[in-house]
Amino acid sequence: MIDFNNAESQNSFDLIPANTIAKARLVLKSGNDQTDPFITRSKNGDTAYLNCEWIILEGKYAKRKIFDKIGLEGSDRWTNMGKARIRAILESSKGINPKDVSEIAVAARKINSFDELNNLDAVIKVGVEHDKNGQYQDRNRVIAIITPDHFSYAEFMNGASDIPWSM
Repeated sequence: MIDFNNAESQNSFDLIPANTIAKARLVLKSGNDQTDPFITRSKNGDTAYLNCEWIILEGKYAKRKIFDKIGLEGSDRWTNMGKARIRAILESSKGINPKDVSEIAVAARKINSFDELNNLDAVIKVGVEHDKNGQYQDRNRVIAIITPDHFSYAEFMNGASDIPWSM
């Protein structure tokens, strides 16, 4: 017989408050595509995305995870949002101002494979997604990637804790 009476109680899984800014690590999950191990294709094959997990690195919410998808193929809106998200991740993780068009900045926004995104640290803004049908519980989502042109970027990349912040 295995006795669990002395085990600790389960931790609370309250949502991270909306508008919290935190430093997080992007972890790409394995996909099902034949050409790239990180691309996931929908069952009918009309969309493709990166299945992501953001792990909060510091502060009160350290080690908490937020699940995300970055669109690669599908509608124009889906793919454009995905490209913008990847650009912002590269800028946040590499300290590139979005307005910087120098050769170094242009080169830093290019990748050879999605594997280069795996395990990058960036500053994110957390939101709360509500299920419109009331079928599922509310969940956290990444609503923005904070880039070096944001006034709080430097303090978070240099070790500030996660705090609710308004932009």
